[in-house]
Amino acid sequence: MRTRRLLLAGFIGLATVGATVVTVAVANAATTTSYEAEASGNVLAGGARIATCTPCSNGKKVGFVGNNAGTLTFTGVSSAAAGSATVAIRYASGTARSASLSVNGGTAKALSFAATGSFTTVGTLNVTVTLKAGSNTLKFFNTTGWAPDFDRIVVTTGSSGGGGGGGPTAAQLLAKVSSCGKQVSNGKYKTDEDSGSATVAVCQKVGAVFWKSDMDIDCDGKTTTQCNKNTDCCYQNDTFCHDSHDAPLDSAHLPYIVVPSESGIWNYTKFGIRCGQVVGVIYNGKLTYAVMGDTGPTGIIGEGSYNLATSLGIDPNPKTGGVDSGVTFIVFTGSGAVVSPIENHTNANTVGQKAAQAFVNNN
Repeated sequence: MRTRRLLLAGFIGLATVGATVVTVAVANAATTTSYEAEASGNVLAGGARIATCTPCSNGKKVGFVGNNAGTLTFTGVSSAAAGSATVAIRYASGTARSASLSVNGGTAKALSFAATGSFTTVGTLNVTVTLKAGSNTLKFFNTTGWAPDFDRIVVTTGSSGGGGGGGPTAAQLLAKVSSCGKQVSNGKYKTDEDSGSATVAVCQKVGAVFWKSDMDIDCDGKTTTQCNKNTDCCYQNDTFCHDSHDAPLDSAHLPYIVVPSESGIWNYTKFGIRCGQVVGVIYNGKLTYAVMGDTGPTGIIGEGSYNLATSLGIDPNPKTGGVDSGVTFIVFTGSGAVVSPIENHTNANTVGQKAAQAFVNNN
């Protein structure tokens, strides 16, 4: 549980192309495309090879990436325009592993992959990359050890961002929260303990409550390379909500938000909000579906996990990252907008898209 705040500061068209790429085009030019690791156009080198994986997409995966030699390069990753894209890496790994990702031969980004339970259990790591217009390459490698096995990548380009390609766009949601509607908080929240006056109200429309604020980084929960007592001065190894194994949530690998603890200002429990409640978070035109995963101080608002920041293109560093303004949090209310299990981000996308569409339709 958080007891402090870090003070540093429309129409959907579906087309299937061959057997390995599925493209979903959403209004406002957002596009989500799935690329199989074992696709014939990809480049496997240095011992990397295709293996059977029944739970994986198309029943196959690519393993033996890393150990200095093995590499997997996705080719033909398309983007209509240059800019930021969200890449959902679907992988399997019996142990925690790492890899590097180079886009178009550029500087590699270090990635940390949590254990999924086995080498046939698929998990997801979301990262943000910059693509050029046209065809791109994404190369995975590890010069010091083994990388996880790769099932596929799901790349979202365009303005709506990481909502999985379905449901409303970021612009459609923002249009519905351009005005407060009904203020349900008794007063307003500060964005930080030392931020001066309280300026953020919690508002309500049919099917959701929402606010607009900054976003600080909550790195609490499972100890990882990204989130620990060395990377975060105020790190705590627990979260208010736990996963399906009764373990703290993993900030480095799960998009979640922090809500203020119950107080006279506002009591989230009285508005159909509980652990796993799905949330649409929007920043700079990008939409990511997250879950309610932690609680924070009673007087401040605006905080999300390391992974949520990464998905939105926000600096996730718990000491120096976050953003001072411009983040919209839309918490969809009611029992039908709860993600189970809480740690399943694929389910969060599905539940979020459905709840968001209902919100747009009803307001």
